[in-house]
Parts: sequence; structure tokens; C-alpha cells
Amino acid sequence: MEKEKLLTVGQVAEIMKLPKSKIRYWDDMNLLTSSRNRHNGYRLFDMEDILTISDIDFYRKLDIPINKMTNLYRKSPEELWTILDETETRVATELAELEKRQQGIKHRKDQLLHLIELKEKEFVDEPLDVERIIPIDLKDPNELQTYIDNPSSLVIYIEDGCEKEITYGFAVTAKEFVEEETIWQKIEQPKYSYKQFLLTIKSDNPLENNFQSMKAKLAKQGYQTGTLVGRYIMTAEDQDGFYRDFYKAWIEVNR
Repeated sequence: MEKEKLLTVGQVAEIMKLPKSKIRYWDDMNLLTSSRNRHNGYRLFDMEDILTISDIDFYRKLDIPINKMTNLYRKSPEELWTILDETETRVATELAELEKRQQGIKHRKDQLLHLIELKEKEFVDEPLDVERIIPIDLKDPNELQTYIDNPSSLVIYIEDGCEKEITYGFAVTAKEFVEEETIWQKIEQPKYSYKQFLLTIKSDNPLENNFQSMKAKLAKQGYQTGTLVGRYIMTAEDQDGFYRDFYKAWIEVNR
């Protein structure tokens, strides 16, 4: 006797919101027990098949391999628990990676927002957020990973009176990489304040930059200037076809 209330693959696909090709594939892989119309050979499904399809869809959405779906209802609770436990561990890892990516996106957006704001405002009164600078050592995997995770850890340092001596380094906290040489470290109670501006540097010729012109503008406002620290934002091509590096820069000032 044929099953009662049998549905075609098209009807099941509409009910389950699944592609017909996917249901046919699962049937071809012997994950289902569909019947065949004796007259035209089309697949026919009953309520039990729909429940099975729902379960398979659930597990497949968790990216559980097809081969683990064979004889689904013959698996013991312990086997299903193990499958779900392994999947939960994998999903937790994927969620952690997605969260890391999301934080990376947020950080890049914040950096770009700083660039946009600094383009609109010549100078901004903002506290320096760099604690310490160490030399770049690309052979150190920990330092390299720090840069990969956060490109804005790349900083530039120009000592007062040495405008042609540009030093590149990594921004770290006072407690990080304590065994490394310190190029510069923030003074806890400085006798001066900082002016923040957008520092632009020609990528292939760092001495071609806007540092001197910005110092001149501050001098006209009555400021004496000192050391500069800049945190990398991005690199972009200018209107003349040259690549320029953009830094969120702080310069010491006092009157």
C-alpha cells in the first residue's frame, strides 16, 4: 500500500524553504526513504520524510558532514551528543574568530574616522595615546603578530631638532616587551601639552612630508614645538599618483 498524503519534491521544497536540488541530493545519498510514483517515477514524501529532512537541514546548517548523517535515526544518543559537542567546539572557535574580525573592522573604521576628522580640522587638542616605542624587529614573531593584529601599532618618532632623522617603531604599553630597547617613553606628568594633526609622508621618500609646514603654522600661533609621535592610519594614492602614508600625529607644544 502506498503512503497516505504523499508530497512531491516541489511541495516539500516549498514547505521547507529548501532548494529541490538539495532534497534530491540527500535522497540520492540515501539519507531519506522517499517512495516513487509508479506512473512517472517521481519522488514522493510523507510526514516522516519531512521530519527527517528537517533534522538533516538542522545538522547541515551546523556544517556537519553528510557522511555523519547516514542512518541518522539509528545513531545512539551518545553518538549524537558527541557530534553536537564537536560541532559546538568548532562553532565557538568560529565565533571567537568572527568577533576578532568585528573588532578589527571597528578599529579600522575608528582610524579612518580620525583621518576624516583631522582632514577637516587642522589641529586638535587630544591626549597622546602612545605609552612607549620600541624598535621594529620583523624577525620577532610576537612583534610581527602585534602589527598584523593592529597596523596602527606602527608609529613614527621625530625628536625635537632632528626633523631629518625619522625613526619607525612599534607602539607598546610600558609592561609589554620589557626586554626590548626603548626608543621613547611617555612622561607621566609632562610640562607641555600636545597638538594633534594629520601627518602625511610620501611613502618612497619619508623626508617629503608636511611636518615643517605644520610646525610653522603652530609657530605663527605662538607655540614652541618639540618631539613628534605619530600613529599609522593608512596609505593612499594622492592626486599625482604617489603613495602617501597618513599618521595621526601628536607634537609637543608650549607657549
